[in-house]
Amino acid sequence: MVMCVEPIVTAVRAVRAMGSPEGRLILTSPAGRRFDQAVARELAAEERLVIVAGHYEGVDERVREVLSPDEISVGDYVLTGGELPAMVLIDMVVRLIPGVLGKENSLEEESFSNGLLEYPQYTRPREFRGMKVPEVLLSGDHEEIRRWRLEQARERTRRRKSGLEP
Repeated sequence: MVMCVEPIVTAVRAVRAMGSPEGRLILTSPAGRRFDQAVARELAAEERLVIVAGHYEGVDERVREVLSPDEISVGDYVLTGGELPAMVLIDMVVRLIPGVLGKENSLEEESFSNGLLEYPQYTRPREFRGMKVPEVLLSGDHEEIRRWRLEQARERTRRRKSGLEP
């Protein structure tokens, strides 16, 4: 099943007519450019987004020709529809809007914010089944903790996502 061109074009034009600016048009598609943190930052800078989520086999090719959407893929796999990728896109973009997370610096030390995966996190108790929280984290030495976290983030990235680090 392929979604028909006319209802999509009519719907997009109606939505765009309701607001100013008309909004950047996104089409979720496995053929689109790969969605990542950099693309999320780019989209978060937009004042308005309009998202079309295809379903089953996608949309009539004329949708692309008439509307020229920015096609975005959330990964190299196929789902039954574009609704879940649209939700992923929305979640990633919205959390980058100032004020959404509460603290502005909440975004600074997350995975992918600086090209690295995030460092390991620990809670209580200090020891669980023989596994201890690293002593440096209990030291109170903020500079040493910062260095340890950076080292851990680099090592985790090297082991799990080689080629990611800038």
